[in-house]
Amino acid sequence: MSLSKKIQAKRQEKIRAEKLKKAKTAAAGVAAGVAAGAVGGILLAPKSGKETREDIKNASKQAVDAVSDKAAGAKAKAGDVLSSQKEKFNDSKAKIKEYLDAKKAVDEACEECDVNSEEVVEAIEEAAVALEEASEEQK
Repeated sequence: MSLSKKIQAKRQEKIRAEKLKKAKTAAAGVAAGVAAGAVGGILLAPKSGKETREDIKNASKQAVDAVSDKAAGAKAKAGDVLSSQKEKFNDSKAKIKEYLDAKKAVDEACEECDVNSEEVVEAIEEAAVALEEASEEQK
C-alpha cells in the first residue's frame, strides 16, 4: 500500500469518526427532547399538581417493583443454574476419580503379573491351532 493510499485511508477513518460522534450527539439530543416533552406533558396536563405528583409517585413505585421482581427472578434462576452446574461438575469429578483409580489398579495388576499381552495372544492362537488339529485327527 502506497503512502498516499495510507493517508487517504486515515482521512476516511477520521471523517467516519466525526460522523459517528455527530450521530451520537444528535441521538442524545433527541432522547433528551423526548424526555423533556414527556415531563412537560405530564406537568402541564389538566390534572391538579397533587394528582400529577401522585401519578408520578405511583408510576415510579411500579417501575421499582417491576425491576425488583425481575432482579429476584434472575437471581433465583442464576442460583438454580449454578447449583445444577456444580452438581454436574462434582459428578464428572467423581467419574474421573473412579476412572483414575481403576486405571491405577489395572496398572498395578499388570506390573504384578508380568505377562505381556502379545504373549497371551500368541498362546491363545497356538491353543486354537492345536484344537483344530485335534478335532481333525478325531474325524
